[in-house]
Amino acid sequence: MASIWEKTFGKRNAKKNVARELSEKIIEYKNDYGYETIAEAVVQVGNSYEFAKDMDHAAPIYAVWRSAKELNVLDMAVMRAITEQDKYEDESDSNDNSDDHANLALA
Repeated sequence: MASIWEKTFGKRNAKKNVARELSEKIIEYKNDYGYETIAEAVVQVGNSYEFAKDMDHAAPIYAVWRSAKELNVLDMAVMRAITEQDKYEDESDSNDNSDDHANLALA
């Protein structure tokens, strides 16, 4: 039998892991299908979830979505995806800007 500590921290860690995994999958889904915002990707996955959850070979995002929904961390995963996406966009913008400045200096 698991101790109270194992139960408490095991569930907390499971929630964190599922939220992290779903947020990464949402960002990948957004990029793969060309959505402009995380919100568009989330709405699309959410709309398709009821149909896809009963399929044998649905996209992996739906399995993680189900786990997040069961653990009540769906909102946390979406917020994390938004935060992480901003970081990726900030990094790519800074890289793009440095190239632009180099090109302007050469011109």
